[in-house]
Amino acid sequence: MSHRTLEIVLTEPPYEGWTATMRADGISARIFIELSSDSVERQMKALAKLVIKHDFKDSDDAPTEDILDAPMDALAALISKWRTEVTALPPR
Repeated sequence: MSHRTLEIVLTEPPYEGWTATMRADGISARIFIELSSDSVERQMKALAKLVIKHDFKDSDDAPTEDILDAPMDALAALISKWRTEVTALPPR
């Protein structure tokens, strides 16, 4: 079974136009538990497991290989937008 993905595009400056391809289904319960935890560290590690590819940059405007090297507010916007879009997906 193939899994759906979402192309998440940030729309707010200064991260306007930054994109990430993220998993939309086939996500383990462990990742959902981590995303719901009170630990930012656990949430960010779970987020990294959802991202397939991205064009995010670090604080010096250089491309990041690891999504977790991007600015925290960009990552917060990413996870918020992902939650909204994944919830809006029609069931399979």
